[in-house]
Amino acid sequence: MAQLVLGLGVSHTPQMSMPSDLWASYARHDRKNPNLIYRRKKWAYEDLVATRAGDGIAERINEETFSALHARAQTAVDSLAASLAEAAPDVVVIVGDDHHEIFAEDSMPTFAVYWGETVRAIPPEKFWFPEVATAAWALYGEQPETYPCHAPLGEHLIRGLNGSGFDVAQVRAQPEGQSIGHTVVLVRNRLMDREAEPLPMVPVLLNTYFEPNRPAPARCWELGKGLAAAIEAYPEELRVAVIASGGLSHFVVDEELDRAVLNAMKDRDEEAIAGFSGEDFVSGTSESMGWLAVGGACAGLDMEIVDYIPAYRTEAGTGCGMAMVRWS
Repeated sequence: MAQLVLGLGVSHTPQMSMPSDLWASYARHDRKNPNLIYRRKKWAYEDLVATRAGDGIAERINEETFSALHARAQTAVDSLAASLAEAAPDVVVIVGDDHHEIFAEDSMPTFAVYWGETVRAIPPEKFWFPEVATAAWALYGEQPETYPCHAPLGEHLIRGLNGSGFDVAQVRAQPEGQSIGHTVVLVRNRLMDREAEPLPMVPVLLNTYFEPNRPAPARCWELGKGLAAAIEAYPEELRVAVIASGGLSHFVVDEELDRAVLNAMKDRDEEAIAGFSGEDFVSGTSESMGWLAVGGACAGLDMEIVDYIPAYRTEAGTGCGMAMVRWS
């Protein structure tokens, strides 16, 4: 029978993989962002600066702090990569959101499992911000690459989840010319050995961003429990790792929410998880629901917060709550 041997959670913000001396330049774009969402409300940049003036953020907006936070992130990510290498899984199940890479407005399932033989990573020809290009090696790859998948496990997960009350969509092929997206590519480039062949994978895609069929946070936790049961019912001997990619809070950092999510997963506090509202998990912060799915899958393992880094880049509190977590 298959064994779930390791769980990991890693943020995939460009901040983590671009040089820290570009954070200030990258932050300039936040001032023009009309969709800064914090505590269930959209804010103009200047109003958010005023609202968060007492949060002690301004003194953290400097190159020295940026450099220190960036270094912490590299250390934590390297620790996760070492854990993955040590666990030596046969397959990795990567859980995260789809950013219109596989799905678009013509079809957007709440949950989907990819069970093709391979997936393709295709770097974009241009980037929406020049600073992001410096993180492209991690988020998109430097050249097209084909990743192996484990189609039999993918099919088994689809059947198992559908048999346990989760009507997941199945995906066997990518749209022509579309990349699998940075949810998956980041895991390959930051957590796997880039000099070796990628580990076989099964992408599990959640619609965390796009209304009206986003899942509830608690439903994602239950999905994870269903994933674990399906993995452990797989009849062949396989060592399986489950990895959450994305999150935590962004594009406005919310330390209180991030710590609530991390603590609820660590304590297996299903009452707290049931109390989470989808209204708090919007925009980039919605990717935290993928973490809840992995937390549910790994509820039988012990969770360690390797690091949590509230990586502010402006006085308004924009940035990313970067987290690196291990279940073993």
